[in-house]
Amino acid sequence: MAKASDSKRKRDLSLASEDSGHSKRSKVEYSPPIQPLESKSPPHVTRCFEHLHEAISLPELSGLLQYAVLGENIITKPSWCRLHHQRKLSGVTVTVLEDVTQVHFYRYYPQFKNLRRRYKTRCTLLPCVGDVSSFILNSELSHSGTVMSDLPRASLPSSSTTILLPPSLSSASASHKGGDLQLHPVIRKFGSETRGLSAYILTGEEMSKYKFPLKGAPDCKSFICTEKNGQVTDSSPLYGLDCEMCLTKLGHEVTRVSLVDSSGQCMLDELVKPHNPIYNYLTRFSGITKDMLAQVTTRLADVQSKLIQLLPQDAILVGHSLDCDLRALEMIHNNVIDTSLLYRREYGARFKLNVLAGVILKREIQSEERRGHDPTEDALAALELAQYFVSKGPRQVVELHLQQLWGSPASLPESPVNGFCHKSPPLASLNTVASPLASLNTATTSSGLPTSRLTFGRALFKTGQPALQLGRLAGTPSQTSNELWRRQCCSSDKKVLEALRRQVQSHSLSLLQLSSYSQLLTRTQPSYTQRNLHKLVSRLREICVVYVGPLSPDCTERDVKRLCSSYGVLRSVTLLSSTHRVYAVVEYALLEGAALAVERLNGCALHGCPVKVQRPVGEVTLDLEEYLCDLREDPLNERLIYAANIAADNPADLQMTFDQFGPVEGVSVRSQRPRKKRKHAFFKYHSTESLEAALDPSAELTLGQVKVCRALTPPHLCSWTPDAPETSLSNGENGETEGRTDGMVGGGGGGEEEDVIDEELETELDRETAGVMRKLDSKVGKIFEALPENTLSIVILPGKESLHGTFHPGLCFMEVKQKSTAFNPMESLKNIE
Repeated sequence: MAKASDSKRKRDLSLASEDSGHSKRSKVEYSPPIQPLESKSPPHVTRCFEHLHEAISLPELSGLLQYAVLGENIITKPSWCRLHHQRKLSGVTVTVLEDVTQVHFYRYYPQFKNLRRRYKTRCTLLPCVGDVSSFILNSELSHSGTVMSDLPRASLPSSSTTILLPPSLSSASASHKGGDLQLHPVIRKFGSETRGLSAYILTGEEMSKYKFPLKGAPDCKSFICTEKNGQVTDSSPLYGLDCEMCLTKLGHEVTRVSLVDSSGQCMLDELVKPHNPIYNYLTRFSGITKDMLAQVTTRLADVQSKLIQLLPQDAILVGHSLDCDLRALEMIHNNVIDTSLLYRREYGARFKLNVLAGVILKREIQSEERRGHDPTEDALAALELAQYFVSKGPRQVVELHLQQLWGSPASLPESPVNGFCHKSPPLASLNTVASPLASLNTATTSSGLPTSRLTFGRALFKTGQPALQLGRLAGTPSQTSNELWRRQCCSSDKKVLEALRRQVQSHSLSLLQLSSYSQLLTRTQPSYTQRNLHKLVSRLREICVVYVGPLSPDCTERDVKRLCSSYGVLRSVTLLSSTHRVYAVVEYALLEGAALAVERLNGCALHGCPVKVQRPVGEVTLDLEEYLCDLREDPLNERLIYAANIAADNPADLQMTFDQFGPVEGVSVRSQRPRKKRKHAFFKYHSTESLEAALDPSAELTLGQVKVCRALTPPHLCSWTPDAPETSLSNGENGETEGRTDGMVGGGGGGEEEDVIDEELETELDRETAGVMRKLDSKVGKIFEALPENTLSIVILPGKESLHGTFHPGLCFMEVKQKSTAFNPMESLKNIE
C-alpha cells in the first residue's frame, strides 16, 4: 500500500514537472527520498547544555512536533532544540500524563524508573492550561517562509485532478467556499438554525463532562441542591450568576455573590465571610480586601438560602465557567447555560469573559485600572451574552463575529491531496517541497503576502494522514468520519496501550492521554487535592533544608548567610529563638548546597562557637540517602559536577579553569540574582576520568575557594521549589498571613478533630498517589516498547497554573526509539496487563 502510494506520488510529480519544462530537475530534486531500513546516523534530539535550564512552552513544543512530522521545507526549525536526521523518523507519539506536575515527578522520583532511564532529554515545561492534545492539534503551522510563487511547478498539483475528501467535507466545500462554515465549532455543536432558549441548556452528560456539581457525585455529598425542578421552556427566566473567591485552608471559597435577573436588575450582591482562615484575599482578581470582610457576618449557608428563595422553579442559571461558581457556592442546579461553552473555540479552548464582552457587547469589563472584578458586572455580561446568542442564532453569531473572535478559517484546498487514506506515508515523503502541504500552508492576502492559517490537525488531515487521539474522551464513544483526526475513547490506560499497539504504525502522529491520576483526583475533594499538592512542594523544600547551631546569642541572620552562602544560593535563613539555644534554619535553592554544608561546615566557628550542621528528621529525609543515590545515577547527571562560590567570570574563563582536569563539554552558570559577585555553575565533562579528577581532594588547591561536588540537580532545574514559597500563603494586599502555624498550607484553623481527619485523608491520598505514579511509569515504559524503530516519543507532564497565581511547572521528556529497543510484536503482546 505504501509502495503504491509512493509510486503514485512520483508519477504525479513527474507529470507536473513535464508540463512546466523542468522534468529533469524535478526528478532529481523533488522525488521523495527512499527511507533506508538501517541507518548509521539514527534520528535523535539534542539541546544545548548551556540552555537546558530554560523552560519551554507548549507552543514551542508544538513547533517541534510540526517540524518532526512535516519537515523543514514546510515548518520552521525549532530554535530551542535540534532534531537530527528528521527525515528518518517513522512517526511521533505524544503521551500526556494528565494532572501530573514536575513536583510529582521529583517527589515520587524512585517510582519513575522508565521515565528516568529511557528518556535522555528532559525539559521544564511552563504550565499548560486546558487540554494539551487539543492545543497541539489546534496550533497554527509555523511555516518556513515558502511562498506559492517561489515553489517549482512540480510542487503545484494539477488542477484537473479530483479532490478525494469525506462526503461531509466535500459538501461543506461546495456550500461554503469562503471558509468551511459547517466545520466551525459553534455550527458543529448547535447547527445553523435559530433555536429556543431550552436548546442551549447543558445536558446531564455535558454537566458531568465539564465537572459541574451533580447530585450523588462523590465530591458533592455536602452540597445543597436548589430543588428547582419545574418544567423548563423557551420562556423560562434567565438569571446571571457570578462569584468572587479567596484562598483558605480548604482551597477557594466564596467571598462575594451576585445574581441578576433577565432584565439586568441586581437581585443579590452579598459579601460572604468563610469559616476557615483566609490565606490570600486574591485582591487582584476578586477586589476583596481584609477591611471589606472585617464586619461581615454573612456565611455561605445564608447566601445559599437567599439564592434558593430568589430562584423560581423553572429558573435557568447563566454564567461564564459556571461550574467554578457553583462549586464555590457548594450548590447543585440542574438547568444551566455556560457562555464559555456557547461561544466555542476549536478543540475545547474557551474565550475569556472580557474578550466576549468587548467584541459582542462592545463593553469593557474587568478593567485593569479597577482593583479586582465586579461580580455583578460579570453576571450581567454573561446574561446578555446568552440572550444575544439565543436571539441571533449560532449561524448569525458566527457570521457577524467570525473575524473578530475566531479569525477566518482556512478554506478547503482547490487542489488534490492525493486522496484520503488511513495508512500514513513515511514522514520523509512530506519533507520535499513537492508535498501537497506546500500549497496548503500559505494563503494569499489582498496585498499578495502569504499568511499561515492552517492548523496542525487540519494539515495532517489534508495530507491523508489524520492524527490518532486515544484516551478518556468524553462524548466520543467511537470514531467518526467527519472529524479532522481519529479519536478513540478508551475506558482506562490499559485500553489506551492496547489501542496504540493495534494502530501505531498507521499514523504519523499519535496523541495518548493517560488519566489514572486524573481519575484519582475526581474521587477526592478539591480542597484535599490542593492541600496535597502544597504538601508535596513542602516535602521537596525539606530536602534542601539544614539546621545550623548552636549559635551565640549575638549571632544574626546576616552572619549565618555569610557562612552558608559559599556552598550555594540561599532561599531563606531563619533564626529559631524559641529553642533552648539559638539555631538557624537554612534553606538552599539546590540540593548540592545542603549536601556540601552538611559535609563541610561541621565544626566551623561562628562568633567563636563551633557549629554543627544537620538535616531535619522527617518522613522525607529518612530515605534521603537512597534518594540522593538515585539522583547521582540519573543519566542527566552523568559526568556532571556542581561548583559553588565561583567568581562571576564568563563561561570561557571558567571552562579554562576546569579544563585542567580534562575536556569540558559544557558550562552552565547560574545566579538567581544577576548582580551577585559569586555564583554557582554546572560543568559537564567528556569523560568520567575527568570528573573524578575534578572531585579529587587534591584539586582543592587549584580551585581555591570554589566548592565542588557531584551534581544532584538535573540540568533543567533552577530550583527544587518555586521561587516564591507558595503565593497562597500571603495576603493579597500587603503580604500579611492569617491562620498560619507552620510553613505549609493547611497548617492552621479548624478544630483538632478536623485536622486528624484531614491528616488521615492526606496520608491515604499520598499512598494511593505513589501507586498510581508507579503504574503510570510502567505504562510509559510499555508504550515506548510498543513503538516502531525511529519513532520520536514525547511524554508531557502538563503542570498546573490557576487563575489566582499558583504556579506548578510541568516536564517534557523526549527520546527517539532506536534499533536496540525496536518494536517486537510478539514480545509486546506478552506485556499486556
